[in-house]
Amino acid sequence: MQNSERRLFIPGYYAGFSNNKMSLDIAVILAYLTGRVLVPYRFRLAPPRIPVEVKPGRRPEPFLVTDLFEIPVPWSDEYLLKTWISVPGAHECAWAPVCDSVLCFPANLPRDDEAFRNFRNGRLHVHIFDEREGQAPDLHVNTLTLGHYSYFFYLDEAHRREVVKLMRRLRPKRPYREAADCIAAALGSFNAVHLRRGDFRWDWWAQTGLKRAASISGQEIVANLASHMDRNDPLVVCTDDSSHDELFGPIQKHFRDVIFLDRYLRESADMRQLIAQLPRDDDIVEILLSQLVASKARVFAGTMFSTFTALIHRLRGFARQEPNFLYCYNDFLSPFVRFERCEFLPVDDGPHSWNRVRYPVPPETYSWFRDWPESFDAVRPSAEEAPPSGTLDLRAGTAKVHGSGLRIMQDAGEGAGGEPVIGSWTDAGEFVAWDLQLAAGSTYAIEIRYACPPEFAGSSYRVGIAGGDELHGRVWHTGGWTSRSPWLPLGRIRIPAGRSTLIVRTTEKASDFVMNLSGVRLTPMDCAA
Repeated sequence: MQNSERRLFIPGYYAGFSNNKMSLDIAVILAYLTGRVLVPYRFRLAPPRIPVEVKPGRRPEPFLVTDLFEIPVPWSDEYLLKTWISVPGAHECAWAPVCDSVLCFPANLPRDDEAFRNFRNGRLHVHIFDEREGQAPDLHVNTLTLGHYSYFFYLDEAHRREVVKLMRRLRPKRPYREAADCIAAALGSFNAVHLRRGDFRWDWWAQTGLKRAASISGQEIVANLASHMDRNDPLVVCTDDSSHDELFGPIQKHFRDVIFLDRYLRESADMRQLIAQLPRDDDIVEILLSQLVASKARVFAGTMFSTFTALIHRLRGFARQEPNFLYCYNDFLSPFVRFERCEFLPVDDGPHSWNRVRYPVPPETYSWFRDWPESFDAVRPSAEEAPPSGTLDLRAGTAKVHGSGLRIMQDAGEGAGGEPVIGSWTDAGEFVAWDLQLAAGSTYAIEIRYACPPEFAGSSYRVGIAGGDELHGRVWHTGGWTSRSPWLPLGRIRIPAGRSTLIVRTTEKASDFVMNLSGVRLTPMDCAA
């Protein structure tokens, strides 16, 4: 499949270890699919926030993720440390960032059907390799390569299986794998957690209230972990913070044997000797070993938004096909998110796990803030379950809009799914209605689906029958105009026999726009149970 005369140039994502590894995944798969020699550049890791102590007589060496992994495609390190390159004659693919994109391969796969819309999940950009790229001797893919591969590559079944096998082969080099095996054996049977702290307490996500790292308590974490972990089993903790952080007090009190892995690797004479014999023994190696060791835990729970956690989940998936990704706590205060016993549960339908588990973040955030079971082939597409018999789906495209501003339009953004929504809702006096005709009166469970970014959330609305029962709700943020909520339950109303009108009105407008309304679902109560 490979041709040594054809090259693929692609930049790394200049960041920490885990983000850079994800970038390497993307690069390797692109080289494999296009049959080219991989020529990566800008794959130097960003320096750690804490200065690295250099041993006497040694110079600081650049942090290179490629030093640590077996790369299963032909590749060249000629430009590895270059921050930019010029390749005369190369065909350049100037792509939008990977996180907000889908690569469709091969190019003749349908891109206008429901299967593709489900995979796309609202992302704005679609890339393909056409005949020009196929014929070019050198190809330069110029993009930001941050994203998990399972969420980026839309492939036919044969290529999908090949890519999963390829990612199994993109693994740490043997000395690091064997060292991690020795460390895990020394720990015995253990559980593990990763608690990312550091900038998670004050970054943009925390400041906007979309992340709870600053307010989470050790007691809440203990309550979650206790549903899966025996307090008598050793608990290995991976963290970027001090063991003296007050968060760890309740954890250390509950679990009888808590081992902070970074301290263990540095303070144990046996571990220091083991690591000193490796080809590299710097802080990046410690990060890699920590991921490998945590992946061998009996039970592991991590931190949402952490790519360090995400790669541990993937390692466990490759090793044991473990589809249930556990987290120490729920980062979101949102009715869209169901979290029980350390696990985010499905709230929606769809063939992919990212269709079923909904978060109040934009589609591009789904690319990196967690990994998905699809990355190790644990979840196969399944048919969408049909709603119960007698359910009335009142979609935006069939509604009557009352007002001069409201209009029915395609979902905002090129990739939002193509379904009609009711938008431009700027006047609190305008409303949406559907005419109903029922043979017999009945009580219905009412659900609503909409989209709204954080800066416009907070308006109140009511859903009811003209002259009859009404239900009240509040618009939560869903992550963006292209991020639909799941079907959100509002309550029950009685709908009489004959003609009636169901109306959605604004009761209090909190910002310039109310929401983009997708529809209302009515399920007869004898079917709702």
